[in-house]
Formats: sequence, structure tokens, C-alpha cells
Amino acid sequence: MTGRMWPARESGVDIVCFSSIDWDFVWQAPQAIMTALARQGHRVLFVESTGARVPWVRDWRRLLQRLRNRCRGHGGFRLERERLVVFSPLALPLPYARAACRLNRGLLTRALRRFLRGADALNPVAWVFLPTPLTCELARDLGPVVTVYHGLDDIAASSEAARRLAQAEAALFASADLVFVSSERLRQRAMHYRDQAHFVPAGVDFALFDALRRRAEPAPAELQGLPRPVFGYVGGVHRWFDQELVARVAVTLPEASFVVVGPLLEDVSRLARCSNVHLLGWRPHASLPRYIGAFDAGLIPYRLTEYTASVYPSKLNEYLAMGIPVLATGLPELRRFNAEHGEMVTIADTADAFAVGLRRAVAERSAVDVARRVEVARQNSWDARLGLLSGLLEAALRDRTATSRSPLPG
Repeated sequence: MTGRMWPARESGVDIVCFSSIDWDFVWQAPQAIMTALARQGHRVLFVESTGARVPWVRDWRRLLQRLRNRCRGHGGFRLERERLVVFSPLALPLPYARAACRLNRGLLTRALRRFLRGADALNPVAWVFLPTPLTCELARDLGPVVTVYHGLDDIAASSEAARRLAQAEAALFASADLVFVSSERLRQRAMHYRDQAHFVPAGVDFALFDALRRRAEPAPAELQGLPRPVFGYVGGVHRWFDQELVARVAVTLPEASFVVVGPLLEDVSRLARCSNVHLLGWRPHASLPRYIGAFDAGLIPYRLTEYTASVYPSKLNEYLAMGIPVLATGLPELRRFNAEHGEMVTIADTADAFAVGLRRAVAERSAVDVARRVEVARQNSWDARLGLLSGLLEAALRDRTATSRSPLPG
């Protein structure tokens, strides 16, 4: 039985995570939080994204990867690491069609219940990152002892089709036992529906990054020999990545090298035409410190849109943990970060301002600045975040102890 992929419960609780991204996508909060919770002794079932919109033609690689992931396990379930199992569901990609939702709900609820029963997992915690009608129904079907909604982004603003999930998200804001949000804008929205929402922005695996920074390992082979300075970006090249801005800065600074480490999710022909822009594609998360450590500055060149108004980039604290300066466009969360921590991020919204900021960052780099950045990253580590998350979860579980031990419904 697939439920036996989990070891016998010794301590902790059972968590079913409905993720907004797939496990093998760019490493973000869902993977980081669930990995940390599994390390603490909780048993985690990580359900990969069931989708917030109808797939586009350019999504074929992601869909193919989903099929590959499913084949790697048993019935879509695979043991990724101790106490953490990933489920790659197959679902009709029509997230707002009632008939498709009913079919998907029936098939997926059956698979999840079978897994949980096989693991003797009664009344798990449901931790929802993707607030679609389907995930809300799946979470309810499991009879969770506690439901957590964790809003990372303004998903409803990510596309015209995804706007249809706003109603489901509002219901989750109102009904969840705990609500975590990664930006002040999302917190303000949540407060329209409830009395309390907890601000928990993305953190960094500080121990991993700090250890590699201290060892001062050589740059990856593909970066060695590039003309310096080297300015880099880690993360997906998506529609919010301002390719035109980066291309103009690359033309303004022909002596520099610009490195992009992450999946290419859009047409990148504009960047590819720049001889000093190097598109490396996806790299494993554990290797990112070596890449970032080879950068002279880290870039966050996002467009300013309704969606990015609530984005707290996880790469921010990864850059700071390696001690490098950060240049970014004026995202509200980055301006709030500067107000809290001092001018950690140089804000620049034009190509000329970016070029000036990058030249200054290289010229003015000092050991004192490096130490300040590293200390801010330490304060924003996942260890610090998990202390808050775990404490609030334990309090919610204590409040529900009296009703947490009835059999799974159905």
C-alpha cells in the first residue's frame, strides 16, 4: 500500500499539502516549508499543483514532466525524502468546469484517502497553497483536524483565467483555522474576511547558503572565464521577468556578464540576442549557493503589475545570505523590506538606473556590507519562520484536540 511509504508515526502530525507548484519546479516556499516540517518529525504528503487555469501550448513541458513524475512512483505517489511523499495527480485541466471538478474530486479524494488509511493517518492537517474550488473540496473531504491557508501570491491576478479563483480564496480566508500570507497586501485582503492573518514571508535555508559562502568554493565551471563583473538572476523567466529591461542594461554594460539560472518559461529571444547574457536553464536548489556566490550582484528585475504588487521574492534572502548586493525594481514588498531592515536593496526602475546601481555595487562592496547582508538573511531564515509557523500550528491543534480523532469520512 502506498501509505506505507510513510514510516510509523512517532511524533508530530500528518500534513497533506496542496501545493501551488510542482515539487521539481523552482524551489520556493511550499517545498522549503514542507521539507522543514518533515525534518521536524511530521509526516508530509505533498500534492503537486492541480492547476489554476486551462494549460496553454507552452505548458507542454510541464505536463510531460508531470507524467514522468507520476511514472516514478506507485499510482503517482513517490517517497522523496524521509517522512515526505510527493503525489503527482492526473486531473482534467478544467479547474472551473463543474463536471470536471466533480470527476477530479472523486478520483483524487479516493486516492488520497487510500494513502492516508494505509498510513493510519486519521484527520490530517490540510495545508493549502492553491485556493481553487478543487483543492478546497479535496481538503474538506479529508476531514482535517486543522485547515491552513497559506497565501504566497495574488494567484487570482496571475492570469485572466485565474481570476475565477477569487471566490474560493475568499471562502478559505474566512473558513481556515490558520491563515499565513507572504505580503502585507495579502494580509490586508485576508483581514476583510477574518480577524487575524499572520505575515510570514519567504525565508532562506541559511545553513546551506552560509556553509557554502564560508567555504568559498570555486564558481561552477560554466561561469568560470566569463568577463567580470557577473550579475545574476536565479528563478523562472516568466511573464513578470522584465526581459526588455535586462536586455537594455546588458547593452549599457557590454563589459559585464549577465547570468540567468532558472527555467525558461517564455520566449527569450530578446535576451538570447545579447552576447553578454547567458541563459543556463534550471539548476538544482542545492547548487544555487555556488552560482549566487559567483555573482557580483543579484538581480530581481520584475515588472510592476497587479500580480507583483504582492510578491515577496524568495531569491532576495538567498542573495543576501551569500553577501552580495541586490538590485531590483520597486516592488512594494522590497520597499517594505528596506523600511524594516535599512537600504538592503537598491531600487532601480530604469535601465540607466540599474546600470548606475550595478557599477556602484561593484565599486563600493566591502566586508562590512557583506556582514550586514548576511545578518539580515539570518534574521529571515526558514528556521526563524518555522518557529512561528510551528507554534501557531501547535496552538490550533490544541484548540481542536477534542474533535481531532474521528475516522476519515466516507
